[in-house]
Amino acid sequence: MRKRNIQTILIAAAFCTSLCSTSFAGPHVYGTVVTKDVNDPTSPSVDTLGIDSNGKPAALDDTTWARLQDDTIDYDEIENLVEYRSILAQQQNASINNYAVNINEIVGYLESSIDDINAEISNLKDLRNETSDTAQKAYYTAMINALSSLVSSTGSDNLSTLSYNKATAQKNLKSIASSVKQALHGTKVTVTTGMNSAFIGYQTLSALEDIYEKQVEYYQTIYDKTVKQQAVGSATALEVKVAEANLKNAQNTLFANSEQLRNIKEQMALLLGWSIGDLDRVVIGDMPAYDASYMASRNLQSDIEEAKKHNVAYGTAAGTVDKDITGYTETDISRNEAKENLNITMSTLYNTAIEAGAKYEAAQAGYIVAKRQKDAAERSYAAGLMGSAEYAGSIAQYIASEAQANMSAIDASAAILNYQAALKGFV
Repeated sequence: MRKRNIQTILIAAAFCTSLCSTSFAGPHVYGTVVTKDVNDPTSPSVDTLGIDSNGKPAALDDTTWARLQDDTIDYDEIENLVEYRSILAQQQNASINNYAVNINEIVGYLESSIDDINAEISNLKDLRNETSDTAQKAYYTAMINALSSLVSSTGSDNLSTLSYNKATAQKNLKSIASSVKQALHGTKVTVTTGMNSAFIGYQTLSALEDIYEKQVEYYQTIYDKTVKQQAVGSATALEVKVAEANLKNAQNTLFANSEQLRNIKEQMALLLGWSIGDLDRVVIGDMPAYDASYMASRNLQSDIEEAKKHNVAYGTAAGTVDKDITGYTETDISRNEAKENLNITMSTLYNTAIEAGAKYEAAQAGYIVAKRQKDAAERSYAAGLMGSAEYAGSIAQYIASEAQANMSAIDASAAILNYQAALKGFV
């Protein structure tokens, strides 16, 4: 039978007086309180970090979690990536685990002590049954009662039992986890907002990439044709140099844009939790399609009230307690300023989305006209009815019109995404 010196066992009764004041050395431990769904014994257990025994955040369904595990960053995944995979999420979990190492040591010691006490109680009961001496029986009974009081409480005010201390340690860990997450909420909002903007910026550069590739292709065609014309005496050396310079400028512009795209993708991936060795596999998803009907369904005043529920600056100001209630205080000013700023922000985002939608419609109409003109120019140029300079002007106009149409689509979609993000506090 396993035994421990009774004095050593009793020390555990006061072991929780400083649950988080001591740092325990040792290997990294996921010190988490594990809970089980009593209504579904087959379901995965869930720890204090909100991670189930399969490694999935309990707040996410299997489909959503699987999407976060692939190597594509979609706009609608950013919030969850920040919460569950990002460097910030890793720091949050590490902070909680740092506390948990301490508390796990305490809980483990208490559990071991409870086992030892129960074993000692069993031993004392055996000894009591084996003796016929009345005084000895009374002694064993007193010892049994004393030890039993350490592991089982008859009332909520009994603060000395090990079982109560164990429950308190576990409760404190949950409280610590909640406090750490709450303290990081503002930073998560800032990171999420930044990642949303980076995603939209990437889409703008991606649209430009298509345009720059077409420009390179166009100037390559002009250059090749000019070289051939020089060979037969119909183009000068100066014209060849001009064509070559235009081609190199287009190639340089394309290269610079490609580098910007790569840098944004890599920075997003690193911040959202990918390792350096995995960056080449990461892909930024497509821009969500523009919904022309969305803004028509919105009510600005109702949306402002919704945004108040999630806005960090407004919530912080609204939750400030000021002991001076005799007059108009700095707290009142702070609250009113936060409210006004949010009203201005939401109104600006609303109007921006409306204007972006109108520009999108106009740009699409202009693109249709430019495409028709470009098709006509190609036929005329092929038939020898249009000179190179005039043809180049028509193609350049078409490329510019296409760029404007593509950018307006991105801007219109981005304006709606920004408005939707503000509704959830990401602004």
